[in-house]
Amino acid sequence: MKYITSILALTVLFSVSSFAAKEISREESSGYTKLGVVSIEQKGLPAVGNQELAAEADKKCNELGGVSADDCYYVIIDKTGKETNHKNVDLEIFKK
Repeated sequence: MKYITSILALTVLFSVSSFAAKEISREESSGYTKLGVVSIEQKGLPAVGNQELAAEADKKCNELGGVSADDCYYVIIDKTGKETNHKNVDLEIFKK
């Protein structure tokens, strides 16, 4: 029973990431509706992948358009700073 519970927990953990905002290219964004722009300051080492960026995009989608995370997309428009210390990232947020 513990084995099944562990497998179920891992499955849920990895499936949650599929419901986060997705990064798209500038070219792909032409088919989407722009919701706004968000700036994020990442202190210390950046998160693995773009988990923090996707979370901020999700939050902005919900605030601006009531859009769920699975219909939320973002384009990284600017990155400044050092990746080993901190960096500022500017995102454009889109919905389908």
